[in-house]
Amino acid sequence: EQRLKAAIEGSSDGMFDINFSTGKMYVSPLFETMLGYEIGELLNESHSQMLFDLVHEDDYDLLEEALGNHLGGETDNFNCEYRLKTKKGEFKWIAARAKVVEAENSGAPQVRLVGTHSDIQRRKELEIALEHANERMSGELNVAKDIQMSMLPLIFPAFPKRKDIDIYANLIPAREVGGDFYDFFFIDEEHLCFVVGDVSGKGVPAALMMAVCKTLLKSRASSDRSTASVMTQVNNEMALENNNYMFVTVFMAILNTSTGDLTYTNAGHNPTYIKREKGDIEKLTTLHGPVVAAMEGLAYKESHDTLKPGDSIFLYTDGIPESHNIEGEMYSDQKLAKFLKEETFISPKKTVNTIIESVAQFEKGAEQFDDITALCVEFYGVKNSEINYEIVEIKNTLDEVHRVAELFEVFAEKNELPMAITMKINIVFDELLANIINYAFEDEDDHLVDVEFKIANNKLIINIEDDGVPFNPFQNTPPDTSLSIEEREIGGLGIHIVKSLMDEYHYERKVDKNMVTLIKYNL
Repeated sequence: EQRLKAAIEGSSDGMFDINFSTGKMYVSPLFETMLGYEIGELLNESHSQMLFDLVHEDDYDLLEEALGNHLGGETDNFNCEYRLKTKKGEFKWIAARAKVVEAENSGAPQVRLVGTHSDIQRRKELEIALEHANERMSGELNVAKDIQMSMLPLIFPAFPKRKDIDIYANLIPAREVGGDFYDFFFIDEEHLCFVVGDVSGKGVPAALMMAVCKTLLKSRASSDRSTASVMTQVNNEMALENNNYMFVTVFMAILNTSTGDLTYTNAGHNPTYIKREKGDIEKLTTLHGPVVAAMEGLAYKESHDTLKPGDSIFLYTDGIPESHNIEGEMYSDQKLAKFLKEETFISPKKTVNTIIESVAQFEKGAEQFDDITALCVEFYGVKNSEINYEIVEIKNTLDEVHRVAELFEVFAEKNELPMAITMKINIVFDELLANIINYAFEDEDDHLVDVEFKIANNKLIINIEDDGVPFNPFQNTPPDTSLSIEEREIGGLGIHIVKSLMDEYHYERKVDKNMVTLIKYNL
């Protein structure tokens, strides 16, 4: 008895003994003081009265169920956490541990529940605080996930009016937020840029870096058709203050949808696959530089290929080949290549979803370890009869402008363009080329200006490229034509006429060249 008493007092636990035969309860002094009572205040209370008076009403059913399970023999011990009212009227969390014992007293069998009460108020407060913090964090992560996913193109078909390409992509994060991303957009009427990337690490830091990388890539690509140049510039910016030493693997490509010409750069990313129309698989294994953001001053390279009508290109992140099943086996690049070769895909959407389903079946219920991203572009091209183009190379002298106009008249007659359009385009050439020749070259050296005009999909597209200083002919404020000639500022009217005659006009600065694009619809 002395040992038992010392053990109980040393554990800071209160002791109780409920006699179900007599309806009486014994509680130890520590049990009483735990609830703020004086020693002896709770003695001789019936156990049922104590339960009704002290147990929190929301916990009564839980206590009754645990007690009933133990008395019924369903559990070896009675274990329950619930709240008891203190003398001050407050509630305190306690943990009760007990066991039913049978004994005889004066020859009559008695059933008693003997056990201890532990004060777990502080632990419960911490658990509740942690639960609230987890709920808040979960809510914030869900918002972050929604924001991150909203940064990706999610509407398909992406370009329903286009007949030359189809594209589809899907991203399945392993956590609320992740580091995988994809993007695709038209730089101009005929150049489609698409990219897939994977940030090192997971969670919020990876998601933030993913947002930065994706934004920089799109911003740079909007004015540069060289994937090597884009990757070089983005790497320098991201590596500049990369104090956490994170990095990004990226595969970026630009497809000319009129010709099928493909320019691409692989920065430490998984190889990309091209599936030809006849079913052959080509693996683009060339690496053009290391991962992005690892080191400043790197110069990335690029490669070129050609997609023919019916060809598809498939991009993905390592979440596909490195997915594991419950036996620890990897999906692998070999299995992916075999799957791409053997399966028949009727559309990019079918290709992406079928491969993701294949990975899910392979995992057989194993936890997804990494983000899974896949993107597929199928190139349909346009019929040869739908594309007519001509490229003229002139020197940076004003007398060359007339040669462009003469050659365009021949081109327009051959393609049966209306005379009204021909006259408008010649006015555009006269104004725009003169503007470029006069202001884009600051030295006296000879320079070349390339002028391309072509007809595709019932549109006339004109591209003008020169190697002069950065010069955007459209940036000046248009003249106020409501003013009289005497009141207007000198200049600007010619470019204003160019803008009014064309349906679209764009300027971009490539690495070292100016590029102007003009478009006229509904020929």
